[in-house]
Amino acid sequence: MKHFSLILTAAAALALTTTPVAAEEGERHTGPVFAEYGAWREVVNMAPLDLEAEYKAIFDVVSGSKDGAVNAKFDSAARWMNLIVAHGVPRENVHLAVVVHGPSVWDVTTDAAYAGKYEGQTNPNAAIVAAMIAEGVEFYVCGQSALGQGVTNADLLPGVKMGLSQTVVTTQLHNQGYTNIP
Repeated sequence: MKHFSLILTAAAALALTTTPVAAEEGERHTGPVFAEYGAWREVVNMAPLDLEAEYKAIFDVVSGSKDGAVNAKFDSAARWMNLIVAHGVPRENVHLAVVVHGPSVWDVTTDAAYAGKYEGQTNPNAAIVAAMIAEGVEFYVCGQSALGQGVTNADLLPGVKMGLSQTVVTTQLHNQGYTNIP
């Protein structure tokens, strides 16, 4: 019996000191909400989700897109929604708001406005913003940032709302139960 106890103790100690093998990079999935954006990987041994909860998130976006690519934070917001819905939370329980300010203001402008700022380029974010708005995602732009950069309501993509400021919009969303996602 003493030997058995020593073997169990040694096995437990070994288990605690063994470095786990890193999982191989998994296959990227898309959808179920956005097929073109928000790709994700399956997580093994994940903590369970509350499938009956309401999920309300704010993605605060200040950095503009880089080198003509889709804004990484917009794609991250799409991934958040895809992940939650793909893992069993009903779509109607998932609410998302994207609040843009600072340099990211240009990422929610029409091609004409964007081209005026970026030497004739088209806005690489127009399609993702349109797809997200079509799925009920709310996009708000900080009015203070926008007006300070010469962006007006007429310059915004369809469905993007001008807020008084990023802080006021965020406060209003917090009052509705939304949480900031860093």
